[in-house]
Amino acid sequence: SQLLPSDFAFDHSIPHLKIRTTDDEGSAVKSVKTSASVRDVPLHPNLLILGLREFVEGRAKYNPKGRVFQEFRLGTKGRKSEGATRFGGDFLKKAGVWKEGRSTHVWRHTVTEFLRLNGLSDENIGALIGHSARTMTASYGNKQHPLPRKKSTLDKLDFGFDVVGCLGGPYDPKRHRA
Repeated sequence: SQLLPSDFAFDHSIPHLKIRTTDDEGSAVKSVKTSASVRDVPLHPNLLILGLREFVEGRAKYNPKGRVFQEFRLGTKGRKSEGATRFGGDFLKKAGVWKEGRSTHVWRHTVTEFLRLNGLSDENIGALIGHSARTMTASYGNKQHPLPRKKSTLDKLDFGFDVVGCLGGPYDPKRHRA
């Protein structure tokens, strides 16, 4: 809900999202749940195929300092994701898969489950989804996993079906507006 166009690093050797609490000028404009939430997250190649870059650049063209997902209202009482959660719930209802207790947070559980099924360790999964390990060993050394390691973890995410095809195919500027 809080992402700014400048939070996306599309031209980096590993395209990624920068989850942070500040804008490019260093002003504290966003919040995160825990310190482990501040991290770089590689973008799944399917997101790029589906047109994420074009979408973000289109939003930035009209409002470079505005939130990318401005349709999601920011919540109150520290729950900045409230609007995205409501949107996700409405989407699940429209898709016919909503049930009590299912929310957008379930997507994080699903990603975790599929990564585990593909043999990834909790340490690698946690680095990707923003959880810190609570072990003595984890308290030593650099706690940030390098972006290539996170990308290697994300590359193993496979839901067993063609996600891009299911969502209508690759981005096409003739069919889609950025």
